[in-house]
Amino acid sequence: MSSSSLEKSRIAVIGGGPMGLALAYELTRLGHRPVLIEADDRLGGMAACFEFAGMQLERYYHFHCLSDTAFFQMLRELGLEDQLQWRTTEMGFYLDGRLHPWGSVGAVLGFRRLPLLTRVRYLLHAARCLTIRNWRSLDGITATQWLRSWLGEQGYQVLWHKLFAYKFFHYSDQISAAWIWSRIRRLAQSRRRLKETLGFLSGGSQQLIDAMADAIRGGGGEIQLGSPVQALRPVPSGGAVLRTPSREQVFDCVISTVPLPLMAPVLQAGGVEPALVDRYRALPSVACACVVLQTRQPVTTNFWTNVNDTRFAIPGVIEMSNLRPLTGHVSYVPFYIPADHPEYQRPNEAFIADAWACLKAINPQLSDADLLASHCSRYRFAQPVCGVHFQQSLPPLQPFPGVFTADTTAYYPEDRGISESIGFGRELARQAVEVVR
Repeated sequence: MSSSSLEKSRIAVIGGGPMGLALAYELTRLGHRPVLIEADDRLGGMAACFEFAGMQLERYYHFHCLSDTAFFQMLRELGLEDQLQWRTTEMGFYLDGRLHPWGSVGAVLGFRRLPLLTRVRYLLHAARCLTIRNWRSLDGITATQWLRSWLGEQGYQVLWHKLFAYKFFHYSDQISAAWIWSRIRRLAQSRRRLKETLGFLSGGSQQLIDAMADAIRGGGGEIQLGSPVQALRPVPSGGAVLRTPSREQVFDCVISTVPLPLMAPVLQAGGVEPALVDRYRALPSVACACVVLQTRQPVTTNFWTNVNDTRFAIPGVIEMSNLRPLTGHVSYVPFYIPADHPEYQRPNEAFIADAWACLKAINPQLSDADLLASHCSRYRFAQPVCGVHFQQSLPPLQPFPGVFTADTTAYYPEDRGISESIGFGRELARQAVEVVR
């Protein structure tokens, strides 16, 4: 195709998840008309919704914390602030065939499966996570080392070992302490009067996605769905040529928000040097097969139940209907498995059967007649593996003039989150505008 036949646009955003939507939204506020290009047939990325048992439901579970300031700001600007609701939630721990209360000081002190000293050390560690301000002091040690130093070997084995094993498999001993610290701190900060308090939108994530998309279109932006980017060819003067199945387009600035490993074949197809392509390809991730079950009665009264049972390769069960009112009782059961692991190749029905067996073990009162609906979603790059000194392994944010590549690892040590993606996306939009100028 000749250059004269190529369409000319100013800024392209690749990926329609929360970060990509926030980028395009902020660009319209800054006077630009971005083109948002999404491979899927819907917006949202990991926050995308689907039709399940007569309701719009997220493919993967989401909740909001009291510290999600970037999310709150977006709601105010979109007029959705009154749609955010809060609820006091409970947590549990399924161990040795018994469901234990968890998450509160009283529950931890009453957990007689561990010596009293270990329980006290657990509480002191949680408190310490709230006082650490400089995460870089944790960046050079692994999470498993750090947790063992605080809890001892017995405490680590009972409370954390299986959660790491079934979240990261053979990567378990590589995860940075800074990463686990950020997760503990975020939930610890989401408390009112010492009680865990989590939020949800009355219309779910779809309410936010629709409002952001409307704002982008209203600001002159364009959204192209079902358009996977097949190649990105940098332009020496800045920007790039993007190829999708239907056309090629030239942009003065391109900002990718899809998982960095997904950019490896795209850059390779664009003729980028192999050494740089390999930096994208080398970043490890764990896939997820996430089962959603609708039941006639609740499994527990908890929002989150950690699972430590050798029968199930499941780190936890999330009962969304104990946070957000839904039709029936809805639970998420995630299976985190490397995509090249034989277990990940199992059919959806096998994951659903395992998830249902786990729920029935947690609550023996459940019978097969209580299972009303089920679904299994899969995401190849669900959980980045954030090792020690993780930022040093990332490719440059701007590998070429006018080309930015970022995903949720860009705001390490924070873990994947809608608020974090929104905040980072808006800031990156402002950086991109400076490049265009």
